[in-house]
Amino acid sequence: MLINLLIFATTLLLLSCSDSNGTKDFDNSSGGMGRSNSYEFVDGFQYQIRSEILIDSLYGTTCPPHILANQKIIMASENSTIVSLFSNEKEWEFNLDSGHVIGSGFASDKSNNIYTIDNYGTAYSIDSDGNQRFKRGIIEASKLEFFNTPLSLPNNIIFSSSNGDFVSVDTNCKENYRLKFGTDIIGEVSALNENNILVTLTNGTFGATDTLVCLDSFGKEKWRFSSDGYRFLKGAITNGINIAVGGTKQLEDNKLSKVIYLDSTGKVNWDKEISSLPRFLSMSNDGELLVITYDSGFRKMLSGVFSYSSTGDLNWNIYYDYSIPTPAWITGNIISFLASNRETYGLFYLNRDDGVLMHSLDIGEAAPIEFTPAIGDDGTINFSGKDQLRLIRIDETAISKILPY
Repeated sequence: MLINLLIFATTLLLLSCSDSNGTKDFDNSSGGMGRSNSYEFVDGFQYQIRSEILIDSLYGTTCPPHILANQKIIMASENSTIVSLFSNEKEWEFNLDSGHVIGSGFASDKSNNIYTIDNYGTAYSIDSDGNQRFKRGIIEASKLEFFNTPLSLPNNIIFSSSNGDFVSVDTNCKENYRLKFGTDIIGEVSALNENNILVTLTNGTFGATDTLVCLDSFGKEKWRFSSDGYRFLKGAITNGINIAVGGTKQLEDNKLSKVIYLDSTGKVNWDKEISSLPRFLSMSNDGELLVITYDSGFRKMLSGVFSYSSTGDLNWNIYYDYSIPTPAWITGNIISFLASNRETYGLFYLNRDDGVLMHSLDIGEAAPIEFTPAIGDDGTINFSGKDQLRLIRIDETAISKILPY
């Protein structure tokens, strides 16, 4: 009897730590290596209580927070430091060279080793106890160059920059290969899997044709995709099967926007023209595509949220008189996003099936925050402050955590 109970408890624990695919990716921001903003390892976000932890009142953060599998939260400060929080307390602080700051964000591996790159092109790896694993200059930073959030894959780490620099290293910073693209890399590099890496390239101007490139694990080009005259606005996202990218084309005095839905070989499955800029894209495990659009008129903000099926059918859409500066974050039953009316920030929670607003939560006056959160395996949403080094957490109440329903 005791053995059966132990087997049942172990199985329940494994299931509770897994998503619908049987895995959970803590390694990368924006929902994993596909940057799909999918957090379907939880049924829904918690939206009952807001709390704030002040770490340093003199310095703000320089990039989004990052959460490790062991629940430590990693943050970067304007004061050339990286800090770790655990159980609402600062656990350790790692000092960079004076004047060096982390603007790119963080990635981590299955051993909770952290990877990042500073404004001088120096790559770092730190273990979850704050000990340096390596420090190496891998990209010579030029004027106005900025670095993208690293991509963590099972056996290599990808560093990239706005100037088209692309470097693959192993987890000990031994270089695998490097590439130099002739145009800028926009947004975060994403991946279908460890053998199919997606790099979105932009000319940075309307009227030119941008390109999406797929590389294998050795840096060899497998395919590329362009749509004549379209400028891509963000990096491509993927659920590991399908790929989505949004773009805009200049037509005389007007702009024509569309979202493009590709298969894993770069072939177009479908595309949809939309009347306003496709600001952010998200994709669920089953291929549902969520598009956040934005249109600004005279003293007016108008954002749209569109849901498309994997075959391109419009499920629902809704408009808000707010700015939505984030993608939609997807759970099993609920989607959420941040909205602002220039005075306050609020989180909106929508029913995923029909887009009906279920709840909204005011999270304070519009003091600057990093819009990309770290989302925990319990559905908590964690933002960091740009004015002061602080963590803003959206969680359930203490009593809810112990209730059996």
